[in-house]
Amino acid sequence: MDITKKENFQIGNRKKRKRNLNSKNIFSMYKSEKTLKDYMFYLNKFLNFVYEGNGEFHKDEIVRLMTEVEKEDIEDYVYHLIEERELKNTSVNKIISSLKSLYNELEKHGHENPLKFVPLLKVSRHNFENVLKVSFSEIKEILKKHEVLDDKSYRNRIIVHTLFYTGMRSQELLNLKYSDIIKREKEYVIKLEKTKSGREQYKALHPECMEKIFSYKKYIKKLYSLSDSQLEEQYIFPSDFLNNTRLSYSSLYTIIQNMGKLIEKDISPHNIRHAVATELSLQGADIMEIRDFLGHADTKVTEVYINAKGLLEKRAIEKLPALD
Repeated sequence: MDITKKENFQIGNRKKRKRNLNSKNIFSMYKSEKTLKDYMFYLNKFLNFVYEGNGEFHKDEIVRLMTEVEKEDIEDYVYHLIEERELKNTSVNKIISSLKSLYNELEKHGHENPLKFVPLLKVSRHNFENVLKVSFSEIKEILKKHEVLDDKSYRNRIIVHTLFYTGMRSQELLNLKYSDIIKREKEYVIKLEKTKSGREQYKALHPECMEKIFSYKKYIKKLYSLSDSQLEEQYIFPSDFLNNTRLSYSSLYTIIQNMGKLIEKDISPHNIRHAVATELSLQGADIMEIRDFLGHADTKVTEVYINAKGLLEKRAIEKLPALD
């Protein structure tokens, strides 16, 4: 079962049964202090993601926070681990298993268990299939078939352009505001504040992508009668334009999946990142250039695209005619 497909989650929507419990009596079954410490480490990371925190939660509030988690929070977190943090399936499974164990204890005390039906990921030794899932030409075909009918379909189109031309991660795209586009002489760059490394980064904005974003901005500005100053702190790709609501990862994932359906492909936002990196390799960019473009800390992560290039070039063999 593929955990990245929303339809695979069959989690009930029963009303939560609240009880006055604390973390001490909920997790008292863990005899190993190290095991509990490891599990609580993963739980703290998870709760920080859900509640947008950045630190340790007080023991007395952990159970309350756990019981208020919804199935969408689980989906977003799993997507985050796979797509944003780029963790291996084995690492994601370790985190899911730890959270499952903690929530199983919570369930024994009458609370809902949002992880009850969340499956573990399939573990594979090769990820070339995911890297090569969608190509440059297929993305062009998607855009050719995609119709702009309203503000949101226009937004979705520019999302694809931006993901491809910048190679940015989904979380970086979701946090992008118009004020993050900075003009330097005759060129534009994008300032990324919330990156995987936690460090502020800058990305050059491709001229065609810049043109697409500015045309889209002009359209939104006219449609909603917004001034330039009002647009400055607006999310470029919001969920709601007037309320400036940030788009969630699960919504972005659904948008890209629906775009992929135009060419009968099951794709995610990260597959577009793979596509641009592979295309750069095919066009002659070296490993250091691709590393810097993607924002990788280590070229070992980038090597997969160089290997993918070799695999694609070998496919040229298929074009050779038969000798007899």
